[in-house]
Amino acid sequence: MVHAQQLTEENDRKLVRTLKFDGNREISNGKLRTITRTQTNREVFGIPGATLWLSLHSIYSGLGEAPRYLDRNMVGRDIERLTAFYEANGFFDTKIDTTITEFKPGRIRVVFHIDEGEPSYMRTIAYSGLPDFDDERVRNRFYDRSLLGRSVINDTTLSVNRQYSVERISEERNRIINVLRRHGYAAVSRDSISVLVKPDTDEPKQLDLLVMIKPGKIYYFGDVKMNLSAAEPDGGGEVVSDTLSGQPWTNEPFKIVLNIDKKARVSSKLLYNRILFTPGEVFNNDLYLSTVNQLQTLEMLSVQQFSLSETPGLPDFSGTHVPVLFNLAGMPRHLIRSDLFVMQRLGLGAGAGIQYTNNNLFRNAQRLQLGINGSFEYITGAQTTLGDQRLLRNIEATASYTLPFFSFPFGNLNSNPSFLNPQTQFQISVAQVNQINFNINANFRFNLKFQANHSRTTKSFLDLIEMEWFDAIATPEFIQNINDNVSDPLLVQRILEDFRPQFSSTFRYTFRNSATNIIKRDTGFYLETSLELGGTIPFLIEKFAIGRDNIEGTIPSFSLTGQELSYSQFVKGSFDYRKYYKLANRTVFAWRGFAGIAYPYGENRLIPLNRRFFAGGASDIRGWDPLRLGPGNVTQDEITINGGDIKLAGFLELRNTFSENFLSTDWIVSVFTDFGNIWYGPRSDFSTGKFELNSFYKQIAVGSGVGLRLDWDFVIFRVDLAYRLNELGTEPGTKWWQRNVLHFGIGHSF
Repeated sequence: MVHAQQLTEENDRKLVRTLKFDGNREISNGKLRTITRTQTNREVFGIPGATLWLSLHSIYSGLGEAPRYLDRNMVGRDIERLTAFYEANGFFDTKIDTTITEFKPGRIRVVFHIDEGEPSYMRTIAYSGLPDFDDERVRNRFYDRSLLGRSVINDTTLSVNRQYSVERISEERNRIINVLRRHGYAAVSRDSISVLVKPDTDEPKQLDLLVMIKPGKIYYFGDVKMNLSAAEPDGGGEVVSDTLSGQPWTNEPFKIVLNIDKKARVSSKLLYNRILFTPGEVFNNDLYLSTVNQLQTLEMLSVQQFSLSETPGLPDFSGTHVPVLFNLAGMPRHLIRSDLFVMQRLGLGAGAGIQYTNNNLFRNAQRLQLGINGSFEYITGAQTTLGDQRLLRNIEATASYTLPFFSFPFGNLNSNPSFLNPQTQFQISVAQVNQINFNINANFRFNLKFQANHSRTTKSFLDLIEMEWFDAIATPEFIQNINDNVSDPLLVQRILEDFRPQFSSTFRYTFRNSATNIIKRDTGFYLETSLELGGTIPFLIEKFAIGRDNIEGTIPSFSLTGQELSYSQFVKGSFDYRKYYKLANRTVFAWRGFAGIAYPYGENRLIPLNRRFFAGGASDIRGWDPLRLGPGNVTQDEITINGGDIKLAGFLELRNTFSENFLSTDWIVSVFTDFGNIWYGPRSDFSTGKFELNSFYKQIAVGSGVGLRLDWDFVIFRVDLAYRLNELGTEPGTKWWQRNVLHFGIGHSF
């Protein structure tokens, strides 16, 4: 029923100014607002009447948002939607009414009056019709991993004791379907799983659930047919067929048929090695979908169609064996890409690069990439080599060779379904870099990396060998700064160690779990954690190849200069977690936490320059310029060594899309606060800027500000104006109006 206070129909274009919910205890107002279609125009920071986006729309229809007028039919449907939502969450006796009031001419208040009633609870869940799996462990895991059950009552019944939820029941149905499809029941669907809900006679709010399963029959993989066409637009060439049957490829009498266009230049071995199942064995949907994924990640072809039938279309479950079809298309073998970009770090700059890619070098999807890029950045400031200006330059050349499988020593894992899309990459790079306090005259790096997916969201990276030689030199201004501020000759020597020719090696493992859109970053989460061990190879060279009894932390440079290379032994770990909440249709709240520590051991007490933590910048603590925050409360003119051994940081950001598809892009405004810092570690010889458990919290830098994002779906341009809320780490004499930094960037900051 809808009540109104003498509203007339001659002027029904009235703005919904206020939307309220009354009587709801268990479900929040914010959640209910996402259910109703009746909405008010958004207000800035919730200030009544501050409808900025409505005002923008009144100026130009392409900006802001249109007026939210009252629609009585919509209000009635909202009551139905809210009632259904409550029922889906166990409130079967909920009653909802509404009051519509014109509190000012043309201004409407809509109040939904809700009598929630008492929720119902799922007391037990029983399963009927579960097939007898050959492996008893499968049946045990089925019950152990129930999304509803908590403890076992008998062989088929579990206690639940949770509030009734259609969403949870649906998730349990999907889990059952996945388990059955994983063990041969290929034709099972949502209709195969029904749930009977029975209230207790004496306690109607206590519900017993019976899940009735009709799995159907067990299916087996049948023949596999894979067709690969060439990338040439004028048509392909001769098609070569290759048929595989018998062990180890298939179980008799089934076969794998490969039809490959010669112009695609692909070996049969590459394709059949990506098939994770064996024709003739029991159907496993996980292996089938993982095979599709294995093929999709080969960057030299694309998957056009795949189906469980001899022709593209609906699955063929007419027999006991399910045929499998893959239609593939080759991609251009050679690719040249050039880039021009603008950058903003310490100043404004630009860069360019060119990259050549051969994505099928030896007919087995080996990828060769050769690239060179350079950039320059113009900055102003007191600490520069050219008086009041400086031009920073960077040039780098890289060559990488990637194999679509694991090479030695992990070759035996290539067919393991726990390691999907395995890759081995060899990379060599050389670079020259200019920075404010130092220049890297030459930086040579060799890396041997392995990577693989474990699931749809998880991935591992293993840098088995990363060796690096670099020659850095401090700027005259930096050396003068050291002489002016450091009186201890030993400390001066320690600082200058940063700029000796160095050799480093790293063994690093990184685990990543990403369940968010990498561009939008509006829901889900992102987790990355890594652990690395540095300096082991040069240590072994010094101890065994050179045979020194007393370890000095240096090895011969094997160069004409005869100057030895220093190295550091260290362990380093980091943890990075990001979470994204969609508060409303256009509003996202995001937060990020980061913690990292590097600990040197052995002769050298310094972490290598390129393995330290830095703070400040467009994608870090935005109240400071890149690399210009910390360590501790040390100001930039007092810094004697770059970077730190410990880093703690936190980031909060609220994003709201205030205009959609204006000038072909979505406009997003953000409010953010970043906090954290870096510190020297416990083995550091420097007393200032050192991490102390009883005082580090006093050295937490805080920056806050507002930002604008332009979202073109495929890329996001970002500008942030950040303000330092404290003076920590700023230059002496900085005025309050000088405590802001303007950042530009591509993509969200996190």
